Amino acid sequence: MEKSSVKLTKMFVERENPDLIIEPCIGRVIIAPPELTISIWNGETILTPKKLYMNDRLHDDYTREFKLTGEILDILINTTSENIEVGPGPHKHKHGMIEGTGKIEIKGTIVNTDTLKVGDYVKVCPCEDGQKWFVDSKYRAVVEE
Repeated sequence: MEKSSVKLTKMFVERENPDLIIEPCIGRVIIAPPELTISIWNGETILTPKKLYMNDRLHDDYTREFKLTGEILDILINTTSENIEVGPGPHKHKHGMIEGTGKIEIKGTIVNTDTLKVGDYVKVCPCEDGQKWFVDSKYRAVVEE
């Protein structure tokens, strides 16, 4: 027969909270940046701006240089200019549509002009025992809830 003190100890152990395992999860934006606030675990926990590190690509001022080379497969241009100087004296020519193919090389800068919005789903990953969270990327639900 088990001693009552052992039974009581077992009861206390059973009532202890198990170690909380914190893993990456999906959150929902409830306040958009710059005061980004995210709800996780069906609203049980709210992550405030001081607890978040947001992926640079999600910011509305993220800038990236790009270079694009390739082939124009089809182009249709509706011209609007009419004044063209060809030969002696000015001439007016209305070109209408120009069609064609060719090569293209473009170099430039892409600047994000949008960011996360209320209702967006994001992947959040914990660090530092859940004291800070990385907002990794934005996702879409396959089927809206």
